[in-house]
Amino acid sequence: MRELARAYGRGLREERHLLGYTLLVSLTLFIAAPFAMIALRSVGKGWFGRRWLPPALTLEWYRWALEVGSIPEVLKNTLVIGVIAVALSTAIGVAAGWAFGRRRVPGKELVMALLLLPLMIPSITYALGVARTFYALRLVDTHFGVALAHVSVCAPYAIMVLSATFERLDERVLEAASVCGAGPVRRFFHVVLPLVMPGILASAIFTFTHSYNEFTLTLLTYGPHTVTLPVRTYLAVGDGYWEITSAMAVLMVAPSLLILALVQRRARPERLVGGFKGA
Repeated sequence: MRELARAYGRGLREERHLLGYTLLVSLTLFIAAPFAMIALRSVGKGWFGRRWLPPALTLEWYRWALEVGSIPEVLKNTLVIGVIAVALSTAIGVAAGWAFGRRRVPGKELVMALLLLPLMIPSITYALGVARTFYALRLVDTHFGVALAHVSVCAPYAIMVLSATFERLDERVLEAASVCGAGPVRRFFHVVLPLVMPGILASAIFTFTHSYNEFTLTLLTYGPHTVTLPVRTYLAVGDGYWEITSAMAVLMVAPSLLILALVQRRARPERLVGGFKGA
């Protein structure tokens, strides 16, 4: 009887493991299938009808995407706007993160809710108000203007990450620096900043990725000189060039995948939280 019970228990465990692996594989295929289809579409030639695979492969669509879509210029715009958005969001995140993490802010919950409001409401609703204001200020079709629009949805991520980072700082380390004669400025640059650098790195990764992929705010604030990759891909969809659009989509996704691979390979999840706690 004991052997039968043990065999029955092993069978149940194997069934659970099989069910878990099946669900995991199904979820992976569900997430990866659209990317696989776009990748195949970007190299497929003469792929019509209900065929599962393209009859021939070609890199011609990437050449068209680079030439017709002006991808080098568009990529430069995307990167410039992303860098400006990261710089502004990080500066705001450091100041606000220090206040939320190390000081008692009156109405902290209300202020945080207002900062997160652009992430909670429909993007088009917020973007319409931003566009109206930017047209009045003549910030439309400028790299700084588009980046400033991105800051409204990037800065909240920076604030949340850096608030947690500053909150984790050990007060004893700051007190030790003060006892050793370090003033506020020197204490910040020589003690605080090195300790919170992992959090700043995490904030920069989140904000740059969000700015790089931002579409709605860009669509209502861009112009001929500030076209970004998401907007250019959207315009190509409207033109009906599906193969070229697929090639643009792959080119747009590639940097994000590269950043993700670098983060997973070089950065430990616990270090991206930032900050330092003494024993």
